[in-house]
Amino acid sequence: MPDSALDTAPGAASVDRLDLEGVSVSDITRDELFGRLRAVLDQRTQLCLGFCNANMLLQALCTPSYAAALRSFVLVSDGLGIDLCSLLFRGRSFRQNLNGTDLVPAFLVAETQPRTLFLLGARPGIAEAAARNLALVYPQHRIVGVRHGYFAPEETGAVLAEINAASPDILLVALGNPAQETFIAEHAPRIDARLLMGVGALLDYTAGAAVRAPAAFRLARLEWLFRLLREPRRLGRRYTVDVVVFLAMILRLRLASRARSRPVRVARS
Repeated sequence: MPDSALDTAPGAASVDRLDLEGVSVSDITRDELFGRLRAVLDQRTQLCLGFCNANMLLQALCTPSYAAALRSFVLVSDGLGIDLCSLLFRGRSFRQNLNGTDLVPAFLVAETQPRTLFLLGARPGIAEAAARNLALVYPQHRIVGVRHGYFAPEETGAVLAEINAASPDILLVALGNPAQETFIAEHAPRIDARLLMGVGALLDYTAGAAVRAPAAFRLARLEWLFRLLREPRRLGRRYTVDVVVFLAMILRLRLASRARSRPVRVARS
């Protein structure tokens, strides 16, 4: 269900969005999104949800095949980089920041209707630990399957069969981007699940294998800085070199966009 499907959902108003080189990020509030996720679950249709941050957008701008995969997703805004893009191209920020690490737990709390979940991804043992903690915190929901993310390409068929045997309402895919969105886009038509989400490090946080930034960092939207300080070797390039590349790329695209929209002056003879 791409973004256009949000516009045509029963009773839904037109969804504003940021469109950049074929990548479309919906400007939607958390409550509006929750209502549409419930509609998908209740009507037993299917929706692929992605949380678009600067790193994801940079990879999509540099890799056409990844950008094409994201067209099958509803993308929502995650982080300062996407807000900066919105300011440059639309003149305003997104109404709300919707990162998956906060949004998925909030949705599970708000969802009183019992739902079933399958957890796919992270290192061996992490999904199982996350499942135990989820069962304690959200007893109204049921974990119907777990599978770590370290499987070979030739095992993909078996992984899909395992998911389909469980037939979950919600499939959480924690393979990191671009792998998780690519997996979802490629296999969604063959997956018996209603709501498929790429959730990054959510299972690590839920299992207690990774530490969230303190509330003050999150409130100031500096969680990226906390992560960089904790894992400089793994995240150093992402939050330094890649940030510069991202800023240069979106500035170039903005200048090109302004040049295209500038009226052409016709010389008078």
